[in-house]
Amino acid sequence: MPSHASPPGLLLLSALAAITLLLFLILYAKVHAFFALLFSSLILALMSGMPPHSIVLSFQKGMGDLLGSVAVIIAAGAVVGRLIEVTRAGEVIAHRLIALLGSARVPWAVLAFGYLIGIPVFYDVAFMTFVPLAWNLSKLAKRSLLFYVLPLIAALMTTTALVPTNPGTAAAAQLLGAEIGKVMLCGLFLGLPMAVVGGIVYGRWIGSRIYIEAPEHLMPKVATTHESVIRVPSLVSIVSVILLPVMLMAMGVLLPSWLPADSKLTAWSKFVGHPIVALISTTALSFLVLGVRLGISPATLMRHTTQALNSVGSLILIIGASGAFRQIVVDSGSGDSLVRLVLSTRFSPLVMAYLVAAVLRIALGSATASIATAAGLVAPIAQSFPNVNVVLIVMAVAVGGSVFSYVNDAGFWMVKEYCGLSVAQTIKSYSVMKLIASLTGLLLLWILSHFM
Repeated sequence: MPSHASPPGLLLLSALAAITLLLFLILYAKVHAFFALLFSSLILALMSGMPPHSIVLSFQKGMGDLLGSVAVIIAAGAVVGRLIEVTRAGEVIAHRLIALLGSARVPWAVLAFGYLIGIPVFYDVAFMTFVPLAWNLSKLAKRSLLFYVLPLIAALMTTTALVPTNPGTAAAAQLLGAEIGKVMLCGLFLGLPMAVVGGIVYGRWIGSRIYIEAPEHLMPKVATTHESVIRVPSLVSIVSVILLPVMLMAMGVLLPSWLPADSKLTAWSKFVGHPIVALISTTALSFLVLGVRLGISPATLMRHTTQALNSVGSLILIIGASGAFRQIVVDSGSGDSLVRLVLSTRFSPLVMAYLVAAVLRIALGSATASIATAAGLVAPIAQSFPNVNVVLIVMAVAVGGSVFSYVNDAGFWMVKEYCGLSVAQTIKSYSVMKLIASLTGLLLLWILSHFM
């Protein structure tokens, strides 16, 4: 409980006012999300009567605690994704999968490829890099582009939202106190059926009703133009880089449950399976097999690393600010007031977490920002439901944060332009696909909640 004694009604009003201000600053005033979160946090702290010195300490603790665990994950993921992009490693996987599964199962191959590549590569980078693959498949098969691009998008979308090698979910896991290894396993398990229902089932249905040709005038501009490397990476090296963090984190979760708590092997498995160690190890492996081994010079490798880190600087600040906002909510006592409000509605905590993230996603347009912000709001409330697995709360926030995409989302316009769609067609195909996948995830969460 906070050291100051503000009336519960004032604390609740302060929390609702801060949330309203946050939405106003981002949607209407067009203030950068980093400063919008900080301004809203400051107003919340002042309205709730926090002492001045406590406000500063809460800011520092909130940002420091979250970035201490998440910043390395974001940075490492950006660098690994950059190397996969510039070495055309994704194309190698795509061609192998298509050759293995055959032309009749190409949408499944595209989905499998997108699911793998989405683990280490951020959504927008992966989409821009590999959408030409969907164009070429559409031209060869003479079928609507939606048959191939929606499985790709669905797979990338679900792994970006649910797997904590990506920043939003990693921040949510930290804010809610969930073990990232368990979040990763649950996200991989939950995301696959979501991608199948949205990308394959709905993709086939809408693809048979809306015929879209690949936008040939865009192909030369979008195709990857990075300087070629001396050798093409092998399939084994690419899959090793993609799956290494998954395997290490899984080992850090599973082995300790089978071994004695005081075993040295238990301690080491937890160490190598820690997300920071797992991602650092993956980055080192990618430098070796996707850099040095392919003949990329040290200077070029340094340049790609610098570009990757520069690209996530703003994102890291937003994630940190969401941690500060969450800490102010807790330390001000506003979180307790929100808890009482939610408890009075008798909402399921999973549905509550889903709806908070869904509203923020529709309002903010950004999946990463909405997932991280929603986790900060939900965290104090989730503590009042000790019987609900916190991993499922993280999943509910992640699934809700991927619920819908509309005109305030940069991804909406990216899909529209690079798929040659009208606004109405983008809503019917891309936006509705995301909604269906998200509702599928909510249903699966409800089922899982009876077993976890």
